[in-house]
Amino acid sequence: MLEEFCFTIKLEDAVDADTHEVFTDMLVSLKGSLSKIARTQKLQAEQLNTKETEITALRAENNKLREEMKKLVPSPSTYSGHTLALECEDDQGNSGSFKLERIIRIHDNPVHSVTMNPSSEVVATASWDATVKLYDLAKGEVIKTLGPYKGDGEENNIMGGLYAVAFAKSAPHILGCTSCDKNVYLWNHTTGKLIRTLDGHTDEVNGIDFHSSQQVMSTASDDWKVRIWDFQEGITLRTLDKHTKPVYGTTFLGQENQYWVATCCFDQKTRVFDMRDKQVVALLQTHSDDVIGIDYSSDRQLLATGSDDGMIGIWCTRTWKLHRKINTKDDPEIKENEVKRVSFGPHGNMLAAACSSRRVLVYDMNELSGKYIADLTGHQDCVFDATWGEDPVSGAIMLVSASHDHTCRYWRSAR
Repeated sequence: MLEEFCFTIKLEDAVDADTHEVFTDMLVSLKGSLSKIARTQKLQAEQLNTKETEITALRAENNKLREEMKKLVPSPSTYSGHTLALECEDDQGNSGSFKLERIIRIHDNPVHSVTMNPSSEVVATASWDATVKLYDLAKGEVIKTLGPYKGDGEENNIMGGLYAVAFAKSAPHILGCTSCDKNVYLWNHTTGKLIRTLDGHTDEVNGIDFHSSQQVMSTASDDWKVRIWDFQEGITLRTLDKHTKPVYGTTFLGQENQYWVATCCFDQKTRVFDMRDKQVVALLQTHSDDVIGIDYSSDRQLLATGSDDGMIGIWCTRTWKLHRKINTKDDPEIKENEVKRVSFGPHGNMLAAACSSRRVLVYDMNELSGKYIADLTGHQDCVFDATWGEDPVSGAIMLVSASHDHTCRYWRSAR
């Protein structure tokens, strides 16, 4: 490397030997220093080239992994716990990981409740028009209407306006619905025949749930009570009467807690009862207004509550501690909002909140904070309920909402 550095110094007068030696030593030293700098620069250039090659390879590998993820994961936060990039909402109400498949117009009055059958092929809707509609999602048509008339020329309604509907888990042919006329109705939804009318409540009946394995059903009423029924025999087994105001929702806590049933009340409290002796196992308090929605995830062992205060409470049923609290009004665009019914998605990975602000808010339950992942809009009035399903063919996640605008909306996870 030394030969790369050549210096020519011309002096007007001759110098003595000592001066010549000093200059020679200086030049030799300078050449050595410059050669060292040149070697260092060359080494750094080689290292930089190596890093650039590594970065290029990593980028290629990352792009390859992204393509594989797109094929493997149908929607964000579904099963894997990962959240993909969200898309912007469009004028159809599409948001994030969901696309609007269809607007379902099958009722003449507000739709208060919607539930999906175990095969995710049919939804049942309950409306203020005093009917339950069985709607086939693939065919896009009503396949059965339960109510409103008795038949045989009689024009009297079988049922009053309806608040809630559910499929029996231990008897798949049975469907139950609750009415403002104080009654609970049990139908054979495959034949369209009314099985029986249960008349134990003394005020409007708001909520219903079926036990996962027993022939037991719970119903919640404005009479401040929840009734536990043997739905096959049509008799009351227990009356849970510790509430101090109307009760809006009820849910059993899975096979792992097979004797426990939770209720949500306008007294701002959520109670968990042991239905064997009617004792309160847990009294949960975090809301400052009527508690409307309640749902349980066996996979996560979490209980969710939704309130008119705009908050969602997520409770751990192992400890009865508040797992997290979600404020649906954190978004500056949602200044006023009441949470109506809440519903866990498949495997408890997501939670849908039906809202008075005419939207469905979807949260990721894999995130400790309850990360917001979708805002499903388009309804023209309060959204009161939502239900989940899983396409048996493609595995896509399905969500159907029910609104006071007389319609339901059917979304699917974006591919």
